[in-house]
Amino acid sequence: MDMGANGFRDPRLDWLYSYWLRKRGDRRAASRGDLAPSEIKPVLPILNLIDVRREPLGFRHRLVGTEIVERLGRDATGCWVGSALYGPAWQDIFDGLRAVTEEVRPYRRVAHLDWHVRHWLSMESLELPLIDGEGEVNMILRAASYFTDAQSATRERCIVTPLAA
Repeated sequence: MDMGANGFRDPRLDWLYSYWLRKRGDRRAASRGDLAPSEIKPVLPILNLIDVRREPLGFRHRLVGTEIVERLGRDATGCWVGSALYGPAWQDIFDGLRAVTEEVRPYRRVAHLDWHVRHWLSMESLELPLIDGEGEVNMILRAASYFTDAQSATRERCIVTPLAA
């Protein structure tokens, strides 16, 4: 499969990353207010908006796109990232979101969904920090694309790569 300009399998992830970079401008990250639903309409089905709670640190799924719900067979809207939702992979997922929050930088994640009932799936996601008026990450914009290929069943559980911003 051809990779896009930023190394993503799914061109929608390439598009969203470029959009976020434009909206960010010369700041460390874009804010939720910078995003216009009318401008991102083509990627809404693959979006996941995650609230960041501080002290203690936690992550709650505010919005989960319809394509994500269809692929996973569940809607995590309103759920916190934890073992009840992600089983043994929860700590890896939590730590990845913590890195986005603390480092205020985008990440690309490729993961085998061995924790899910659809364990033959792999996922590629783009995780983008969104900042508040003080420059602190208060949300994470995540876009996810699911696939199967010859390597899906044997893929390493998770590879997380920081992106140049």
